[in-house]
Amino acid sequence: MRVKAYMAAYYLAHAVYQSYMSLFYRSRGLDAAQIGAAYALAAAASVPGQMLFGATADRARAPGWVLRGLLLASAGLLLLQTLSRDAFALFSLAALFGLVYTPVQPIGDALVLARLERERKPFGPVRLMGALAFALAALAFGFFLNVSGREELVAVAAAALLLGAFAASFLLGGERRAKGAARPLRIWKNRALLRLLAFILPAQATMGYFYAFFPTRFLELPGASGALLGWANVIASAAEIPFLLVSDRLFRRLGAAGVAALSTLALGARWLVVALGENAWALLASQALHGLGYIAISVSMALYVRAAAGEGAQASGQALLNVFCYGLARLLGNALGGLAARAWGERGGFLACAALCFSTLAVFFPLWRGAFCNSRRNML
Repeated sequence: MRVKAYMAAYYLAHAVYQSYMSLFYRSRGLDAAQIGAAYALAAAASVPGQMLFGATADRARAPGWVLRGLLLASAGLLLLQTLSRDAFALFSLAALFGLVYTPVQPIGDALVLARLERERKPFGPVRLMGALAFALAALAFGFFLNVSGREELVAVAAAALLLGAFAASFLLGGERRAKGAARPLRIWKNRALLRLLAFILPAQATMGYFYAFFPTRFLELPGASGALLGWANVIASAAEIPFLLVSDRLFRRLGAAGVAALSTLALGARWLVVALGENAWALLASQALHGLGYIAISVSMALYVRAAAGEGAQASGQALLNVFCYGLARLLGNALGGLAARAWGERGGFLACAALCFSTLAVFFPLWRGAFCNSRRNML
């Protein structure tokens, strides 16, 4: 229950930030390209931040305190954004936030997975608690935003919830550990892992575009409201439940490559629906594909990295995964996505995302010989 409590607390905060921060930026007068730029700066800063703090956690005798320091710094930077009124200040604080916030998830995951391995418990049910917490926070805050003018409070709410995650992090452990050989750079020598990461990068880049522009795309459609946007996030989180209940078994059956291929296909279909949908209800339906998209890639790859990284590089391995799933992916998705939204509109950007997913499958999937029938190989 301790790791579930931390997972729930973290995803309560993450739901508010990830689902609604673009509305906060819009309330400060940023246009679509500027919102994409703010997210891109955070994603760019996350790349060195995750590798730096991941290596720090691997070398630290008390990795739990590295996690707590990052949570406190993240909450403080969100509060500073509420005091900022010009675009330059918002961009600067967004970059600093990306530097310290994005390492929180991989370091937390490394501590959670280490504890679960000692206790011989599966990861899926624990991650399910995070999905349920995400759904609860997204729904509740969606209703809260149903009153115009409350977008300004998104950053304050996310900061308060991050302080709750700070308190819950004491349940994870990670206070002391025996001094050992930390080898954070060894993960870069695993060629099979690097090839898998190259495969999932394009699909994850489309998720960056989604998180930046789905709220504004949704609210432009007939019948949309803040409450329905909250329900959209609930549907996405609920769609994760079936996968999370069988994630460990599915990973053993198909391997990371097979799960990633299914996920990329599901994401391509999802973006088509978002692009072609003519009302809010169509976009609500598209959220049902979330369970075979983002969550499938992130959980299966976290399990793969846990096995591939070895002792002494666990936090660095999860950080490298997050660099591809969040840092590089969001940098591409937000920066190029902002330009695409300005040039073709947000609908056209989602069409481009669908084309990218299907193209990735066409290029990479034939290179996985027997990825489905012989999943243990997981090699290009």
